[in-house]
Amino acid sequence: MRFTAVFHDPDGRITSVQNNATENVIGTRSYIKADFDGDPDDFYVADGEVRPKSDKPSDAHVFDYSSASWGLDINEARNQAWSRIKTDRESEEFSTFIWNSHTFQCDQLSQSRIMSAVQSAQIDSALTIVWTLSDNTTVNLNATELKQVGQALSAHIDACHTKARGLRSQIDAATTEVDLNAIKW
Repeated sequence: MRFTAVFHDPDGRITSVQNNATENVIGTRSYIKADFDGDPDDFYVADGEVRPKSDKPSDAHVFDYSSASWGLDINEARNQAWSRIKTDRESEEFSTFIWNSHTFQCDQLSQSRIMSAVQSAQIDSALTIVWTLSDNTTVNLNATELKQVGQALSAHIDACHTKARGLRSQIDAATTEVDLNAIKW
């Protein structure tokens, strides 16, 4: 007689499913006979039957087979919160910054161009450049102003990283998912 065998650990974790199993093939491994269709990760075994897990609350939750419920892995939740903050930091770092009422782009290419202009200004104190701002207007910048723009860019980047470090401290101190969700860029 053929049947579906659901193999499981003593805690109820399904380790594998064998369709068209027979008693002589199974051996001594712990299993139950069950109608089973689905991903074994979405089910567990309790009281001799296959049961569906409830919906996973977040990617940072792990299933506790002894209580048949989801529990928060605080370290994973912290890692996810830190990844979210790093993404937000990068978004701000590579957006725009303001110097002397002018808004400059500061994506990676723009940062490179600004730093190249600053180097040129250090070499040639008589340098003047027409710079295109983030709104496509232009401004004439002399060597001193170009250096100030470079300093403003550096301050902008430093402010983004300083803010992220402060948020990282909050993440490390958080003990609940509510605490972590409250930490915003």
